[in-house]
Amino acid sequence: MKFRSLPMTLLGAGAILTICCGSAEARIFKVLHSFAGGSSDGAYPRGGVTPVGKDFVLTTDAGGQGNLGTITLVRSDGSSQVFHAFTADGNDGYGGGYGALADDGTLLYGTTPFGGADGCGTFFALHHDGSQYGIIHTFTCADGAFPYSDLTWGDDGLYFPTVNGGSNDLGTINEPFEGGLDFFDSFTGSNGSKPYGGLAYDPTSLTNYGTASAGGQANLGTIVANNFHGGGNITVLHSFAGGSDGSTPYGSLLLYKNVLYGTTELGGAGGNLGTVFRINPDSSGYTVLHAFMGICCGNSDGSFAFSGLTLNPKDGMLYGTTINGGGPSDSGTIFKIDPNTGAEIVVHAFKGRDGAHPYGRLYINARGKVYGATLQGGAHNLGVVFRLKT
Repeated sequence: MKFRSLPMTLLGAGAILTICCGSAEARIFKVLHSFAGGSSDGAYPRGGVTPVGKDFVLTTDAGGQGNLGTITLVRSDGSSQVFHAFTADGNDGYGGGYGALADDGTLLYGTTPFGGADGCGTFFALHHDGSQYGIIHTFTCADGAFPYSDLTWGDDGLYFPTVNGGSNDLGTINEPFEGGLDFFDSFTGSNGSKPYGGLAYDPTSLTNYGTASAGGQANLGTIVANNFHGGGNITVLHSFAGGSDGSTPYGSLLLYKNVLYGTTELGGAGGNLGTVFRINPDSSGYTVLHAFMGICCGNSDGSFAFSGLTLNPKDGMLYGTTINGGGPSDSGTIFKIDPNTGAEIVVHAFKGRDGAHPYGRLYINARGKVYGATLQGGAHNLGVVFRLKT
């Protein structure tokens, strides 16, 4: 099954039958927590995890009182605690996006794609212990609507896009501050539309780099640059053309050694199963490093790369996930790729019991341990938080 539909279509998916893992693999890959749903746990985590000490905090799309999603703490011992359950009236937001929370050392910040007074999403904060959840900004739909992505720290605050809203209702790039938005710029269609992925910030040029999943010359998405301090225009670095070029980027960009790296969910010479690409910030040097092959015809590669890439400081490789591929269960992969050569290796293929269909970006600590979440799979087929040793 080509597992590309959004999570609301996943709730009726069948039971996961494959059992994980051999003892050697268990030492390398471990399920830290299987979500159980209900009022005391989250369900269907779409985004990445954020470390708080030895524990992790993330949002879920369902679970909690009212089943409208949660902010949940997953402890290193595998237990969990619902920090905040989104309420039935939706004024405090609801639903989990594809992004991880941002941490300033005292407060955690995040967004919900839905809810708030106008139904277009919220920007919130809470303390590390889960206390004092509060709404910083409710989107009015004109200043942005439906924020899904990671939040990115810049020199003067946080930046993130919204999928819709703005002057053309095609999405925005925002810089929030307490009580509202300091700046927001609108996508026009020709420079992109519907940005789901987070931004890569360059402190030297004070520029944010991101992607839009549609718009551009072929309406297949764009790579863009945006500098609020330089006039605020959203400029196109590359318009995806489909085919071997790639199309439909959803993940955040990574700026590494002054080169931008990212993924597309579709396109590529492997059969429209997605790509990994790189491009220079001046728009030169666009290169497809890898075209995913999927599991057709004896392959064991991933397919449909939804998330962005994360640098592993231990081995210098870039790590990411695919929603599908990896093996007979077609449940997705964790892969690594050499940023210089494009050589790609699947380091873990999900089987169901150990998780299925990862959407969010990975977190990798200084010792090279990889952490993330899957939307489904696990003991209850409601998603997991996992650890992979490299």
